[in-house]
Amino acid sequence: MVCFITAHRRDGSTRRKQRNSKGFIVISSPMRRAGRPSSTVLSASKIVRSARRLLADQGNFTMSALAQKLGVAPSSLYNHFQSRDEVLGAISDAVINDITLEPLVRATKILNEQHLSPAEKLELWTESLSLWGKSYRDAFSESTDLVTALALTPIDRAPQTLHMYDVLVQTLRAFGCPEYKTLNVIESLEAFLLGSAVDAHAPESIFNPAASADEYPYLQDAYTAMQRSSQTPAESAFSLGLEAILHGLARTAIQEYNTNTE
Repeated sequence: MVCFITAHRRDGSTRRKQRNSKGFIVISSPMRRAGRPSSTVLSASKIVRSARRLLADQGNFTMSALAQKLGVAPSSLYNHFQSRDEVLGAISDAVINDITLEPLVRATKILNEQHLSPAEKLELWTESLSLWGKSYRDAFSESTDLVTALALTPIDRAPQTLHMYDVLVQTLRAFGCPEYKTLNVIESLEAFLLGSAVDAHAPESIFNPAASADEYPYLQDAYTAMQRSSQTPAESAFSLGLEAILHGLARTAIQEYNTNTE
């Protein structure tokens, strides 16, 4: 005679015990009740991390490729995101979270509470936007493909990104930038910062004429001189360019420094 005993476990699974004719108990393989798994397979943050890695490694991603990487059906992704653009918006927010806004907030507070001379205001302008700009460049330096993807992505699905731009506009207005120029100033800054993020991946020998040095002596001399710098070529170019663009924008976009009539 064979006797079956079914044991129910706390996690919902069962084990069937079977006593054979000789009196020995044999335990069969566990059986789990049908229904939802005890832990969540996917989360929004897990999807974003995987999509970000795909962007960095392959330069692009589709929802199908993302689902395959995560080992789930594509339909599972849509429980968390309505579209690929929404995933890109979440990636944008993840990158923006690495950018410091404190220098901008501090500058706005100072400008609203204190009366600064033009020289003091220019110093604060350069300091605050330089700190923000360096943080921005560093955050986007993760990969060149990340720059390309996010630079062309609308920001309406990215609340953290929207917040950063709102803070930046507020700071520019506090400095005296006319409202109609604020987004032009931001686009000018971003064009330089995103280009610098790409340039951070360029080989240091990119300007080396190498075997053709004798044919291009001026380029060779400039390349040799650049090699003596304590900074990398990309960092030297970034520092020089950021200072120049900030001073230029102060003269052309900020009313107090603008000598042209409008």
